[in-house]
This record gives sequence, structure tokens and C-alpha cells, in this order.
Amino acid sequence: MDLLVRNAEGNVTKRDREYAAEKLGKLERYFHQAHKVEMVHREEKSGHRLEITVFADGFTIRGEDTEPTLREAIDKVSDKLEARLKRLKGRLIKSHRKKGVQPPSGLEPEAEADGDGFIEIRERKTFLLKPMSPEEAALQMEMVGHPFFVFKNEISSQVEVLYKRRDGQYGILQPEM
Repeated sequence: MDLLVRNAEGNVTKRDREYAAEKLGKLERYFHQAHKVEMVHREEKSGHRLEITVFADGFTIRGEDTEPTLREAIDKVSDKLEARLKRLKGRLIKSHRKKGVQPPSGLEPEAEADGDGFIEIRERKTFLLKPMSPEEAALQMEMVGHPFFVFKNEISSQVEVLYKRRDGQYGILQPEM
């Protein structure tokens, strides 16, 4: 599993990188094929802000936290990711059992998910996917009052998702196929 550290200030020491690699390497046991882990570190007034994204087995799992020290932040985010992975694994196994399929070997859930662990889809909507610019998509998103908007980019002809970030800025998700 590759650990990619993105840090504008350049203040993540080699020891901290090794510590993060060791802690996050323990998450590998939850995957068949872990591709990479991306760690984004920012030093803020409130402490060290850490965002970790794990890309493995077709899933993207993300966790973030702000702590006074970088190692505390690594520990907290690692614990959050592990809890999410346990929950995900439990849901996958329960889904396989519900379908009458035996789970792959070594995939026993370590913790039960809340309730029955499945989501209930209460509504389905269809919509016209018309080509537009990201600016037009932002306007449409604001008009419908949703935190995201799915659109077809008029330049690239790709389906993209525009979303509003916590800091008030916009982000775009571009799926790879």
C-alpha cells in the first residue's frame, strides 16, 4: 500500500511519515487489494488537521480530525477509519448472507452495524442529464437547494458531481471508468 503525503508546509518529519505508514498499514487487513493511502496535513491555529483517504477494493474511505499534535491526529483518524471499515465489512457480509451466498473466507464481521445495517431507499428520481458548464451547474444546484448536483460537463462530456464543501467552496467529483 502506497502512502502519499501532501503537505504544503513540508513539516511532516520522516519519523511521523513512518508512524503514519505503520498505523495505516494495519488497515490493510480489511482489504484484498489496497492501492494507496493519501494523507493531507495542514497546520492550523487549532492544531494539526489531518485528512486521510484510503483507496482499496473499489471503495474510497475517508477520515479527518484536528488535534494538538500530529501523532494524536494520526491515531484518531486511524481509529475512525478502522471503525468505518468494520462497519462496512459487517454490512457486506450481512448482504452476502441475506442473498444466500457464503462470504469469502476470512471476512467475519468484528462488530455489528447499527440496526440491521442496511439502508432503505425511500425515493427514486430521474432527471435529464444535459451538458453544462460547472458554473451553470453551481447555479442550478443553488436553485434546487441541494448540497450536490450531477451534470454532464459540456467540454469533456463526462458525468461529474459538483458539491459544496464545508468551507463554502465548491468541489467536483470526476469518476474514472
